Amino acid sequence: MSSARIFAVENQLAKVVKKPGGKTVDEHVKAAEVRIEGVRGATLASLVEKAEAMAGIAAAGRKAPDPKTFDAIYDLSNAIFGLAGQFGLKALAEAAFSLCDLADSFRGGEVVNWPSIDVHVDGIRLLATLGDRAEAAGAESVLEGLRRVRARVLPAAS
Repeated sequence: MSSARIFAVENQLAKVVKKPGGKTVDEHVKAAEVRIEGVRGATLASLVEKAEAMAGIAAAGRKAPDPKTFDAIYDLSNAIFGLAGQFGLKALAEAAFSLCDLADSFRGGEVVNWPSIDVHVDGIRLLATLGDRAEAAGAESVLEGLRRVRARVLPAAS
């Protein structure tokens, strides 16, 4: 029977962190924020594209019911939620989260309330198109309407 051999593994991260020089955490955070802002325009444009694609998926799903439609709506809405949150578009993020909740509830084959889906998709399209101007353009009234729709369709979740 052979004896166990123990090898010491050098922690490369610890080695780098202990070296003098480099950037502070604050400098890394600021650099990351600059990089994020550098893609803001492209990201806002992609949010509009995603909202338009979602509208097409919802329209097709209404014509030819398929439970997988709600998977696609959920996935796009979730992507919009993530990007909107990253760029401080709170109203758009909330609207997308609400649609995720609705789409998830309809995935199990329940009777679909298409008007609730449609109003959410339209609200998301509007908020995505407005982008940074949404708050000044009355986003809260759009959100309040979406909250009422969601509460009516999913009363237990509200």
